[in-house]
Amino acid sequence: MADEPDVYCDSCVPGYRVEGAGPLLVYIPGLDGTGEMLFKQMSGLARSYRVVTFRLRDGGRFTYEDLADDVAAIIKDTGERRATVLTESFGGGVALTFALRYPLMLERLVLVNSFPRYRRRIRIRLGARLASIVPFRLIWPVRKAADRVGLLVDDVTGEDRRRFFEIIRTVKREGYARRLRLIAELDLDGRLSEIEAPVLIIATEKDMLVPSIVEARKMAARMPRATVKIIKGAGHACLLGNRVCLADILDEWQVAVTC
Repeated sequence: MADEPDVYCDSCVPGYRVEGAGPLLVYIPGLDGTGEMLFKQMSGLARSYRVVTFRLRDGGRFTYEDLADDVAAIIKDTGERRATVLTESFGGGVALTFALRYPLMLERLVLVNSFPRYRRRIRIRLGARLASIVPFRLIWPVRKAADRVGLLVDDVTGEDRRRFFEIIRTVKREGYARRLRLIAELDLDGRLSEIEAPVLIIATEKDMLVPSIVEARKMAARMPRATVKIIKGAGHACLLGNRVCLADILDEWQVAVTC
């Protein structure tokens, strides 16, 4: 196994929050980048894990490697050598890059509705371009309408919908557009076999943004220690609905992995 890069530094550790007690679990945000979309799952996870959440970089021409280095810096800053990494959607590219870049720091990997390569390349490039040139105030009504549909698929309650929209209103245009451009560049299909840690890939039946079941099965076929969990009736925002309890799923998976 190749040596890991010593590129993170104490002075560059992103701000982060810790809740709960137990083994370290680091949550890498999705496209919103806020680190706050785990609120529905947090109480359950915090009973078994020390859960770290943080906000992704918003400025500059950051790369997947930069974001993976931030995760490594956080783990080191907590005083731990390894962590379980949990992520969803866009964050999968960061988590996979972290797994390849810092294999000794990865205890286990949990991917929710994610992908190693976004197949709809023209669509994502167009989205990145529009996010770069169109004022955010004009994009907001379209995003809000699309998000409402996704939240309805997962039966997200009114209170939780309000919290969701409060969170995404804090998303900064520069970081959002940069993350879209990174999705358009992502292609890790050919390196998945290098990830030796146990991997749980959660995919939902009604994901309208990513063909997550297809992606989950493709990834699992390339990863030596991958397990696929399909959630029926759930959509892309499954972590905000009531069909998914991550704490229960991780407990069940841990038993299976250790047996």
